[in-house]
Amino acid sequence: MDLKISVNFDFGKLANNIGDIMDEYTRGYAKESERASKDNIDKGLSPPLHTVTRLIRFKRKQPLRPPLKASGKLYKSIRQEKSSLKMLNYGLEHHKGFTTDPKSMIPNKDVEPRPFIDTIAKNKKELDKKFMESTNKALASKVRTG
Repeated sequence: MDLKISVNFDFGKLANNIGDIMDEYTRGYAKESERASKDNIDKGLSPPLHTVTRLIRFKRKQPLRPPLKASGKLYKSIRQEKSSLKMLNYGLEHHKGFTTDPKSMIPNKDVEPRPFIDTIAKNKKELDKKFMESTNKALASKVRTG
């Protein structure tokens, strides 16, 4: 009795392509994160601005809504750069929450987080699906019988 084994995958081929597949996935994820993060800011974020912050914006002739878009500098800085999401460094502070500097206009104040860095679930599913398709395609090979 002869035993025949067929192979229809090639891990070597996948290894040769995995870098490009990962780069494509992370570039797409960063681009979607840029779009979703800006959309989140445009929609407005919780918690609402405190009275003091609204007063400061009023005196500076900045819009009172939405939070994180007073001067527009942070918003304009959010961008995809290769496989990364880049923005001004204080963006992450606002995303996570922080305590104001002792020398600021409002010293030593705890600022609640306004989580805005995100991706859209539907788009993430599409990115994941494309990643799996690319991986499967790179893994597939002609059937070899041994």
